[in-house]
Amino acid sequence: MARTSFERQDAEDLLNQLKQYHETQRQEWSSVLNQWKNLESVWLDKQYEKFEPLFDKLSSTYSEAEKDCEKYMDFIQKQIQIDDQRKQKLASGLADL
Repeated sequence: MARTSFERQDAEDLLNQLKQYHETQRQEWSSVLNQWKNLESVWLDKQYEKFEPLFDKLSSTYSEAEKDCEKYMDFIQKQIQIDDQRKQKLASGLADL
């Protein structure tokens, strides 16, 4: 059986950094979308027709990255919970001695 090591503090630090990153990205992307909507309402030439699909692709990529970040945060949170459960079982086992 392979032994693994889990540094809880490192996991908590990473989770906090991901949460900050996620929130910052959401705020920044909201600003980008607002600006896009403003521009989209007045941009009426062939350049718009070329740019719109590019922006749609960027938007799709952003959406996928946001979902991935949320999955990573959930995964790390679950690992922290597993660590809590292991510590509780160990403490319970020691108390029974």
